[in-house]
Amino acid sequence: MKICMILPHFYPYVGGGEKLFYDLGKGLVARGHEVRVVTMCVDDEYSGHKKIDGMDVWYCKWKAMFDHPIISSKDVEEHVKWCDIVHASIFTPAHTASKLARKYHKPSVLTVHEVRGTKWYWTTDFVHATGFLMVEEYSCRQPFDVYHAVSDSTKRDFHKFCGKNKKVIRVYNANEMNPKIAENSRIDVREYFGIPQTDKVFLYYGRPGQTKGIYVYLNAIRRLRERNVSLDGYKFCFILGAEPADLRRKYIKNIHKYGLEDIMLIRDSLPREDLSRCIQQADCVVVPSLTEGFGFSALEACQMGQKLIYSDGCSLPEVVYGKCLGFRNRDDHDLADKLQSVIEQGDEAFDTIPEKHFTYESMIEGIIKIYQDLMKQKEL
Repeated sequence: MKICMILPHFYPYVGGGEKLFYDLGKGLVARGHEVRVVTMCVDDEYSGHKKIDGMDVWYCKWKAMFDHPIISSKDVEEHVKWCDIVHASIFTPAHTASKLARKYHKPSVLTVHEVRGTKWYWTTDFVHATGFLMVEEYSCRQPFDVYHAVSDSTKRDFHKFCGKNKKVIRVYNANEMNPKIAENSRIDVREYFGIPQTDKVFLYYGRPGQTKGIYVYLNAIRRLRERNVSLDGYKFCFILGAEPADLRRKYIKNIHKYGLEDIMLIRDSLPREDLSRCIQQADCVVVPSLTEGFGFSALEACQMGQKLIYSDGCSLPEVVYGKCLGFRNRDDHDLADKLQSVIEQGDEAFDTIPEKHFTYESMIEGIIKIYQDLMKQKEL
């Protein structure tokens, strides 16, 4: 089969959606399929046509609004003519991909990473939230033959948002974190944060976006202080992405505002092997997300054998396993309770959830089945 992927961003851009399509495209090529990717130009190094792991990638100089590209039909049309299947990702590619797929009678798939709906109002002002909601609704309501959801949670949200008459198929994202990757690193998480080797480490890693629940986490730590919980020998360590830079600066400012800089420590992102080593060396990982379409960071921690405190919102309960402890989504009081129970009870505070598997084989075969079924329908 010949697949045309129309995406807002692609490698080397880093994110869950980009990881999904990179892994999927590479897997499809390995199985003998042809893959073309049409996406937004990242920089001068990744501009024009590139060959990446067997995929033909066209990086186009599209304009963007709020980091979302405005897709040009003329850059996409020839690739839609060429392909057997059009596969797009929300948000802004949806309209152009759907229009061209219908024009040239090509079967089409839209991958839905997450549907926030009214959850947009949780994290931003009314005007911006309403704008984002309108863009999301417009994207999700574009006519595609199949809508691919990356979790049951996303599938439920999509049906709630767009109605149950849409054909939505859940195929989980894949991640196979090998703990051995950390063997290539010599980093020490306590040295990295400049704390004693005897300190206990609660670790957060990821972007400083508000949907990641970092303010719920901050308020929970504040409540521990208010309760006079003994935090001697405990540190709340953050390996925090550089972007969005304004949100990162604001978060650090709030840490100082509440006088928590002695126990809440911020460091920059790390290469994969060093991050894996830090995950292994922490005493517990905290994933306090308000919304997650899938939840890569939580799954990575579980696959590294790490204990986890996680929000019970959205898709996270679907992916976590091992020694885990959930708290009510957006509830900093409950998160404070859970942190306190771990501080006071140690491992006994955690539940044990049976192991789960999210393999590349299952993901790629699941998407191929969607393609094959669409091709059979076209032949009828």
